[in-house]
Amino acid sequence: MKTQVLQAIGETELQRSSAVNAALAANDRLKYYFSLLQIASEHADHPDPSPATLRKERLACGVDEPGFDDMAANSCRQNGRYRLPGCARTLARMAQDLRVMATPVLAGRGAKFSERMERLLAQLPVPESDLIPASAVDAITRAGQGKTDSVHQLVMDLHKVLNRMQAELAEESLDGALVYRIQDTDRPLITAFMEGLNRTAPLKFKHPGLATTATRVGDKLVIQNDLGTTDAHVIVIHVERMRVRITYADIHVERIRFFQDMLKPHAIVWETDQTRQLEASGDTFRIIAGIFNAQTPAALLEYLSFLGSRLVFLIDWNRARKQLRGFLRGTIRVELLAWAAQEEIGHRGFLEAGGARLINEAIEETAGSSMHFGDRLCDVLGDAPAMEFVRFVFRQATQALREHPSLGLLRDRIRAELQVHFSSEGKRLLQLANEHAGIVFEIASLVRDAIRGVTGPQSYRKLAKRARAFEHDADQLVIASRDAVRRRPEYNALFRIVETADDAADGLEEVAFLLELLMDSKPDGEAWNALGTLADILTDATQEWIKALSHAVHVDRGRGGAAREDAGDFLTAIDALAGLEHQADDAERALTFAAVQHARNFRQLHVYIAMAHSLEEAADALKWAGLLARDYLLGKVLAA
Repeated sequence: MKTQVLQAIGETELQRSSAVNAALAANDRLKYYFSLLQIASEHADHPDPSPATLRKERLACGVDEPGFDDMAANSCRQNGRYRLPGCARTLARMAQDLRVMATPVLAGRGAKFSERMERLLAQLPVPESDLIPASAVDAITRAGQGKTDSVHQLVMDLHKVLNRMQAELAEESLDGALVYRIQDTDRPLITAFMEGLNRTAPLKFKHPGLATTATRVGDKLVIQNDLGTTDAHVIVIHVERMRVRITYADIHVERIRFFQDMLKPHAIVWETDQTRQLEASGDTFRIIAGIFNAQTPAALLEYLSFLGSRLVFLIDWNRARKQLRGFLRGTIRVELLAWAAQEEIGHRGFLEAGGARLINEAIEETAGSSMHFGDRLCDVLGDAPAMEFVRFVFRQATQALREHPSLGLLRDRIRAELQVHFSSEGKRLLQLANEHAGIVFEIASLVRDAIRGVTGPQSYRKLAKRARAFEHDADQLVIASRDAVRRRPEYNALFRIVETADDAADGLEEVAFLLELLMDSKPDGEAWNALGTLADILTDATQEWIKALSHAVHVDRGRGGAAREDAGDFLTAIDALAGLEHQADDAERALTFAAVQHARNFRQLHVYIAMAHSLEEAADALKWAGLLARDYLLGKVLAA
């Protein structure tokens, strides 16, 4: 119970109100258990093809047992007994929550309820293989005047007492906070906190939690919020003059760090970190405490509002993080949840709309052969696109639940968005090829400008180094393409395009290296001019390659006439590229002839011949890359 956590924190004044709040929450859960047993037994007596699951009721009262949703459907009658799968857990939880509900009543009402509760608990059946007597359900759930006592009747009687106790405790409700023994100066502080809380509280949707109690203890205003339904999940805030002290208890270390990160926009000094253990469950929880010192009264109110607005993002945080495992890596999952909190979208909408199932259904219907068993979405799409897609899901789920449109429409939107991500991988690889083509053009331009004397004689010493840097950048794009194709093998043809074009980058970088050696022999005359002609052709070829890929990115059957125009321009550029490759063949022969005739020595002849060969191979690589691109667009895109 949260009262144990409050005792560990030292908040004795709040223990009674916390116990009443916990008892009322237990009352909601007990009502759910009664309904669950009744529906399951009715189905066992009169089988229904689609019995009620009470899933919404379960979630609304905070029972984290998804298996209970199938109890009714799987129930049956056997030899005068009911087989109710999960009833052992149901009865155990019922007994536990009955004690929670009775705790504040027993503390002030003597032994009357205690003896009655112990007698009724002793009468609860002990299921064997989830089998209980057929009469047991009625014995537990019956209620009303003149009938034999039952657990249900006890719960009703306890509830009446709890309502009176709550009325005695709370002098009034201030913007949703139950307050008692406060001063007039406390009101604006509570109002500021509740303004932030109430602004974001709708983002919890049907999940229980965020009950707030406030009172004055000596010189301090004490505000407590129960957060969710977990016993060891509570926050207590002390406000004393301009100082705010936050004490936060949680069983999840990762959520504690997340909470601290959310509060980083304000300077908080964290000073306490303790570890305690719950008596009932044995679970370990941690308590942290931090101090915020406001400089002005306005800053104090602003901080309290900000603090209140962050609490909803702690509810079900760990569950959301776990449900994202199949889609994002660990650190990126936390980054996503931080983004959802900062944007005040939250993660509860995602969970309420189906959580991981919502995305998995979209993957099953759109991925095809793109994903295989065990693949994570980030491994297939890449980290950034996967993050972008899940952000879309979070935003759409929250918007859908707040505006009440059809969940079917939400699923359709998610499928459509995921289809865009899967189909856009080809365009992304073509864009990588386009970036690679730009680098090839830069190296070709370096070589041409150096030969034509555009950059001046001093540039030759830097030429090879700059070309090597460009060639390294080109290699990185090849690696990126290879990684993408490893995730999406159906796009291997696009990797082959980049890989083939990279031979041109390698050849041109080799020419840049050889050019520096050639300059030592003071080249001139017909061989030098022939080298310049071949370099011009290569630069023109790289420009046509860029044109071709720029149009290829936009070729899409869905774009109709615009796509046909881009396809036509693409094919024209590919044809020009093939023509330039033929010109490069002729220019290579001309350079070879001139070098043999006019080279000053054997060393110069060798360098000329090596450069001619490298330039011709670069032109050849661009031509083959162009033919591969043509085959891909005609066979895979336009014919799809």
